[in-house]
Amino acid sequence: MLQSHDHHIKDDVCLNRPPYRNGKKLRAVKVYTIAQESKYLLVQNIPSIAGVTEQLLPYFNQYGQTEQYWKLDGYERKDSGEDEQFFDTILIKYVQIANARKAKCRLDDMNFMGSSLHVCYAPECENVDDLREKLNERRTVVQYKSHMNHFVKDKKQSMNKFRQKQSTIKYNHSTLIPKDDIQSSSTNELSSSQSLQRTTNEIRSKMREIVQKSNLIPLTLQQEIKKKKRLQI
Repeated sequence: MLQSHDHHIKDDVCLNRPPYRNGKKLRAVKVYTIAQESKYLLVQNIPSIAGVTEQLLPYFNQYGQTEQYWKLDGYERKDSGEDEQFFDTILIKYVQIANARKAKCRLDDMNFMGSSLHVCYAPECENVDDLREKLNERRTVVQYKSHMNHFVKDKKQSMNKFRQKQSTIKYNHSTLIPKDDIQSSSTNELSSSQSLQRTTNEIRSKMREIVQKSNLIPLTLQQEIKKKKRLQI
């Protein structure tokens, strides 16, 4: 027969916890160690009514597969009162400890037929195989989380290196243009430069002619003037 322990008693909610650590619902305990957790759940404050257990089990089955359950007739709580004879206690065993963890979190303090249920872990019911399975499950979870942390860290480092390389690379304009466009643009540039050079040469030649003509006119005039002077003499 299962005996009552101190961790079966429902503690008062913690009121001196910092606000940033308080969740949506006030609780007495925020964290459980692997030694305190178990796939065995002890459900207390169940109204002592015929067939009530069959109505309560579907609530627990929705969070995972249950392997077995026991109704504890001779269980006596340490904080029992005068109304203990009107309540029953059952022990539920889950197949996986993760399902038991979720069910305890969701169904603790649930209002069931006018009574507030108290769901707690019962690690004292475990045998050697259950304890080994629990520790192996915890080991795999820790390894997976550590592997994911290393993966995220390596990914951040690789992204930072890529960004640094991307910031140092200077892209040329020609590398961003396709080859056909490069050839067409180069031919257009050559033709435009050749036409510009041709026009500049023409302008220069015309300017030279104009300058030469402007220089020749006064020379002829001077020669004529000199001739006239000589004739007068």
